[in-house]
Amino acid sequence: MHRFDAYSLGATLYMPVLHPRVADILHGRLPPPAASIVLCLEDALAAQDVDDGLRCLDQLMSDLPQRLPVRTFLRPRNREMAYALSARAAGTAIEGLVAPKVVPETLPDWLALTRDAGLAVMPTLESACFFDPGKICALRDILDDHPEDASRLAAIRLGGNDLLSTLALRRERGITSWEGPLGWVLSMASSILIAAGYPVAAPVYDVIDDLDTLRRETLRDVAAGFISKTVIHPAQTPVINRAFQVSREDVAHARAALDSEAQAVFRVGGMMCEPATHRAWARRTVARQEVFGVVDEAARTKAVTAMQMPSSDQCHPITDGFYSPLS
Repeated sequence: MHRFDAYSLGATLYMPVLHPRVADILHGRLPPPAASIVLCLEDALAAQDVDDGLRCLDQLMSDLPQRLPVRTFLRPRNREMAYALSARAAGTAIEGLVAPKVVPETLPDWLALTRDAGLAVMPTLESACFFDPGKICALRDILDDHPEDASRLAAIRLGGNDLLSTLALRRERGITSWEGPLGWVLSMASSILIAAGYPVAAPVYDVIDDLDTLRRETLRDVAAGFISKTVIHPAQTPVINRAFQVSREDVAHARAALDSEAQAVFRVGGMMCEPATHRAWARRTVARQEVFGVVDEAARTKAVTAMQMPSSDQCHPITDGFYSPLS
């Protein structure tokens, strides 16, 4: 059974735990910059900032509201840190951990440590081994063998920049992830993991001021069945949310396919509808519509065209040019 509830992750914003606005967001003094956030102690922090990051996290946890205005996850640097963070987060409003650099051999350990803490988990696939479809199948098989642990998956995340780093490459302006070597991994994740019913989130597009390519990429992500997308700047959030919206025509087709009195095969809006094969698509479409709403093409085009990006001098120095701050 597919996990369409994961659409509520929406755009997932990675923020350094040291970001000066984290406390205001968690306490509701600032509106959430995305539907879900990840407080990062891994790539978002230089090694010399880790101790400060842990102290900042302890301060945040000491005054954490019982209910947070945004789905919130912690991202440790490694499994050793994860044990400490899971102890801090257990029994709080923190939803779970983002597990970095997971491979099939380490996945059982991540499942066990989050299980013991009662936390959700988002394994991140970002190692060179995942260019091999056998490794993705191996990871899927582990989840299949541990259904109770698999039920705690918030999503499986794809670390696009780390995957490209293994090829000594980086993202390029104007080129979507589907048009480069990442397309191979994205296609495998779609055909292997999503087909097995697991929710998978698409990787970040880190050219912050190229919203047109972000929109094209996200539309392709949506068409492949991905349920969320990583963002590194709040200005990317509305672009992604609009790309996940559903057309009125598709909503009508989905409702027709889900009608308990529908015929085995019928025509709707000039297309064939066969509920036996289209029902899963229909449930996915309705789930997207319930979270993101129905698309208004004119408004979407106008909003993307008019979007103003922050200038580079608005960046917080902690972000080191990659994890951009709220502006």
